[in-house]
Amino acid sequence: MELYIVSSGLIETTRDRILDAALGLIERDQGGAVSMGAIAKAAGLSRQALYLTFADKADLYIALVRRVDESRGVPMERAKVEEAADGETALHALIDMQARLNPTLGPIANAMDMLRRQDPDAERAWQDRLEARMQLCRIVAGLLEREGRLRKGLDQATAAEMIWTVTSLRTWDDLVTHSGWSADAYRAHLTDLLGGWLASRDSQAD
Repeated sequence: MELYIVSSGLIETTRDRILDAALGLIERDQGGAVSMGAIAKAAGLSRQALYLTFADKADLYIALVRRVDESRGVPMERAKVEEAADGETALHALIDMQARLNPTLGPIANAMDMLRRQDPDAERAWQDRLEARMQLCRIVAGLLEREGRLRKGLDQATAAEMIWTVTSLRTWDDLVTHSGWSADAYRAHLTDLLGGWLASRDSQAD
C-alpha cells in the first residue's frame, strides 16, 4: 500500500487520503452528489489509484461510515450493549449510546441520508449502518425475551423494530435538535417509554 508523509509527521495511507477527501466533500456539500472523480481530485490521486484501493463507490462509502464510527467511539459503545448482563442494562446502554454519539455522528449521518436519495452507492452504505444498529436492537430484545420480561403478545422481532425506531437519529433530531430536549431528558424519557412499553406487567411489578 502506498504511503505519504503528512505535515504532522504521521504516515498516511492512500486509503486514509481517499476517505478523508470523501468525508470532506460530503460534509461540505451536505447531500450533494459526490463523484469518484471529485474524490480522486480532492485526494490528489488518479482515478486509477482510487479504484485500486476501493472496488467501487459503495465499497468506499461503507469503509467511510465504518471509519467515522470507529473514530467517534462506536465500537466501545456497542460493546456495552453486546456485553450487558441483562436486557434492562442492554436497553439503557443502547439509549445512552445514542445520546452520547448522535451529537457527533449526526452531521455526517444527515449528509449521508440526503446523499443516499440520489446515489445508490450511498444507499448501500446507509443500509449497512442501519443493519448494524438493528443488530444491537435484536440483542436487547433477545435478552428481554429470554428473561421473560417482554409483555404478553410481543415477540422479539417486533420489540427490536420498536427499539430501532424509537432510538433512531430522526427521533433524536425531532426531540433534541428541533424541540430542545437535553441529552439527559432524552435518556430519561426514552428509557421510561421503552421500558414501560416492552416490559411485562410481572417484570414491572418487580
